[in-house]
Amino acid sequence: MSMYSEKGYFVKENAPVYLTLDMDKTAKWFEEILGWYYNIVERDENGKGCYGAVFEMLPEIEVTHLAPFTGFQMFYGKPEERVISFMQVQGIEKMHQYIISKGWDKISEVVQQPWGGKTCSLTTIDGYTINIFE
Repeated sequence: MSMYSEKGYFVKENAPVYLTLDMDKTAKWFEEILGWYYNIVERDENGKGCYGAVFEMLPEIEVTHLAPFTGFQMFYGKPEERVISFMQVQGIEKMHQYIISKGWDKISEVVQQPWGGKTCSLTTIDGYTINIFE
């Protein structure tokens, strides 16, 4: 008997909630510093973003739902300086070099951990921390 049939469910995707007061600025930061994509889905009557998403894969692939959603759901709101996500990546050194090459210095050095993995931490434009591991 599989775990799926015993529980009756399985998780297809998961996305941390990211609050920002300026969705356009935050989305552009993800695009320019991380090389991600974005979609601002809903705006208020003044054109300010209310709901959107930033994600690592091409939008054409993301909308097919063939792979799990690996980004952040953005909502309008006041950010809090805290850890927002633990993100597993393949190629952590290349990611680190890419971010530094884009002029963003709010990322720690990559550290080899005793358990065999590598880690670093990135602070976003809104003050959130993303802990990254490989």
